[in-house]
Amino acid sequence: MVALALASSSVVKCHAGRMPDTDRIELAGEYAGHLQDVWWDGGTNIWWAHTRQILRTDLAGKIVARADVDGHNAGCEVRDGVLYVAVCPMQNKTGGKTTPDCRLQVNEYDAATLALRAKHVLPINDRAGSLAMLPDGSFVVGCLRPQDISPTQVRMHHLSRDFNLVNSVVLDNVEVKLGIETIKYRDGELFLSMYKGKGLLVVLDAKTFKEKRRQIYDGTTGLVFDGDFAWCGQTRRNPDVKKYSSCLVRCNAPK
Repeated sequence: MVALALASSSVVKCHAGRMPDTDRIELAGEYAGHLQDVWWDGGTNIWWAHTRQILRTDLAGKIVARADVDGHNAGCEVRDGVLYVAVCPMQNKTGGKTTPDCRLQVNEYDAATLALRAKHVLPINDRAGSLAMLPDGSFVVGCLRPQDISPTQVRMHHLSRDFNLVNSVVLDNVEVKLGIETIKYRDGELFLSMYKGKGLLVVLDAKTFKEKRRQIYDGTTGLVFDGDFAWCGQTRRNPDVKKYSSCLVRCNAPK
């Protein structure tokens, strides 16, 4: 990953490097929704996407910026001072099903302040569950499985930089409960972690979207690459206050 310059001078200057020499980074506070995804800029900032909040912290998990947001936030990534978040605004209104009212959506936020910049609602009848950016600036958005494909299939969409549909990709023989929960790009490959798919992770060629291999690896609530290692997001519910706390745990990187 490359350190990115953010759009605000209030952000600590980033330097390419490594994550802290620790096994765990606790996110400060408790939240109404669970953790969905995490992004690290290769420097001093981590972004956390909970279902109802987005946050920017330092490498110790101390909050620098926070925003309460509408909808069901999912995959996130920062590029050129902009935080992109896949959003499923109908998730809590459809009983977990894709209805005719559902639309694929990607929101833009200022990466430093988390102020909303734009909403991109596409004429695609799907629910966004994950997001990654490719080196050319285009996007792939993974979906929570709709009713129009087989229970052993999942779907993702390739979007251009200006949020037009390039093509849609259906993966076969993927038996999961809801769909693609996390997508991460690394070294010409896309790593897709499946929601309640018994730990299934599918690796695709990032140019052709053809499957290369599979493994058991749980990166469903955030996956950060850090050299030969990775950091996996974890989230847990406090039944007393009915809120969630989250952290990043250092782990071996998927192969």
